[in-house]
Amino acid sequence: MTEVAKPDYLSLVNKGGSGFNVSELVTSIVASEIEPKRILQNNKLEKTESAISGIGYLNSQSSKTQVNFTTITGDKFFDVISSKPTDITFLSTDETKLQSSIRTISDVKIAKNMVFELPGFALTDTFTETLSIELGEWSQSSFASDTVIVNSELQAGKTYKVHATRGSGSAFDQYTRDPHDPDSTAQYMYPTDSANEPKLAVGAQFRVSDNFTNANWDFQEVDNYTFTQKTGNTAVTINDGNDTLTLTQMVALIDAIDGVNAQIVQKSEGSSEYSVIISSEFTGKENGFKIASSLTGTAGQRWQTSFFTGTSTAYNNSIAQSARDLEFKIDGVNVSRSQNVVNDLIGGGSIKFSADFTGSSSLSFVRSEANIRQSINDTIFSLNEFKSEIDRLTYIDVDGDANGPLAMETSATMLKSNFKKLALEPLKGYGSELIYLSQLGIKTNSSGEYYLDEVTFSKTLANNPGHFKALKDANLSSNSASATVTKSQFTNVPADTYTVTNTSGQWKLGDTNLTQENLDSGGSRFTSVSYPGLVIETTERTPSDFDVYIGKSFSQKIIDLMTETLELESSLKSAEEAYKTLTVDIEARLEKLEIRETLITDRYTEQFGSMEQSMSQFNSTKSLLENFVEAWKKQK
Repeated sequence: MTEVAKPDYLSLVNKGGSGFNVSELVTSIVASEIEPKRILQNNKLEKTESAISGIGYLNSQSSKTQVNFTTITGDKFFDVISSKPTDITFLSTDETKLQSSIRTISDVKIAKNMVFELPGFALTDTFTETLSIELGEWSQSSFASDTVIVNSELQAGKTYKVHATRGSGSAFDQYTRDPHDPDSTAQYMYPTDSANEPKLAVGAQFRVSDNFTNANWDFQEVDNYTFTQKTGNTAVTINDGNDTLTLTQMVALIDAIDGVNAQIVQKSEGSSEYSVIISSEFTGKENGFKIASSLTGTAGQRWQTSFFTGTSTAYNNSIAQSARDLEFKIDGVNVSRSQNVVNDLIGGGSIKFSADFTGSSSLSFVRSEANIRQSINDTIFSLNEFKSEIDRLTYIDVDGDANGPLAMETSATMLKSNFKKLALEPLKGYGSELIYLSQLGIKTNSSGEYYLDEVTFSKTLANNPGHFKALKDANLSSNSASATVTKSQFTNVPADTYTVTNTSGQWKLGDTNLTQENLDSGGSRFTSVSYPGLVIETTERTPSDFDVYIGKSFSQKIIDLMTETLELESSLKSAEEAYKTLTVDIEARLEKLEIRETLITDRYTEQFGSMEQSMSQFNSTKSLLENFVEAWKKQK
């Protein structure tokens, strides 16, 4: 048995006073008042600091769980296999719209932008002309032929070469225009005085302004192209003040135009010859461009674009690449687009085309059991990890005093309850049926831990593979083939199944009123003041009742719960702040106890000191009287 040391209240050296050990006596008296209060406050401080630490652990685990489930939302349940992966790829953006299938793609010509080279520049060149730049499409209007046209009509808009003369041999000048400039309004290629200065002889080429027949000449059709301005595009002019500009300044003005890029390229290292390369910013045949100059004749061809291939311009300007659309077949159907990324043919993603090819290729969409299983296992791991931590923090020891640091914290127990509830409640808005985690194979054992039930998992994968999307993907769909549903990412509509109905002329989404708007196509658009950003469109003006499905995935629900937990306004954060305030209050009380301890120690020390002084005086008087009595006895 351990003996407890007891204070020695009697002093062996204090014989002249009360005989007490004043120091021990004062310490014991002070301790009897201070120590119970100090122990109480220290116990409170320990629990408070433990709670703050526990909240820190819970926040850390919440953040980790949030990241884990954010990762799961990005998991892929479909494998997309391209038979020509260097030529065609598929980018999945919404797996809820993917279906197991094989799509055939063939005879691909990718979209290109227009690239035009204007060679022969020097950096010292200057220019005073005004340039006009338009965006649009170059289309072939004239086709080269070996057929010689004799005494037959020439067609307006086509380009011909003077092949031979049958008459006097005088130069030809009838309805001729510059083949380089489809928009030229000049009647003749050269000076407008056709009577006095006819210029075209055998070998010359021209564009016909009006249909005509001339028996004195033979002609041949040559290749040429006509420009059509893009709808909605307006010509842009630069240097309309006819300032003197350097090559660098002129190219910079062209490059600043939306839809066009321009740069100066040195033809070879150390060379003083430069080319200006002008290209359209976007692919597609309607995104070509035409540049025209305010100058005429040869001078006007310095910056002029031309697809005329019969004779070079005076400066050898040439087309390096023609603008064209993407063309291909999908499942045998001809399709064209202006860009090489197509996002409106296969629901749930985009097809990217990278190269031309003939023949067929395929895109196979296969649901991946391995990927789905991995996501399920990752979900189970994250659920058990969070459950284990919050169970530890909120543990109540009914048989002892080993409670967790947050055993009695309301916000933590509420979080624990909400977390457990999410795993039990159904996932709504994924069709007419509710989906439970247990249907995906995620179940709990007798200890409340989550595990994978292989039989249930395999059964659901075989019979209802679409159920697994509720684990990670949001859903926005309808059971009507004629209805499409979209919403803003900022629009929050509770997950559920809603029926769109017309009740006595009032359209409703469930119990929420809808506003109906007639579309020019003959359909309807429905919107709601309660849910701004939600849009429902139907191909029918007055559709029959149909359902709209709005689903929030299990992963997103967990993410939202963790986000709410970590917010500055959360109940857990408020509890943490309360504990911190309490800690400061307890520490202040402990400081006051220390001050109180010092004060009463000094007071009792002073009081017992005065007592000891009086007792010493009494004892001294006692000794004096005793000596006096003894001396008096001896005198008798």
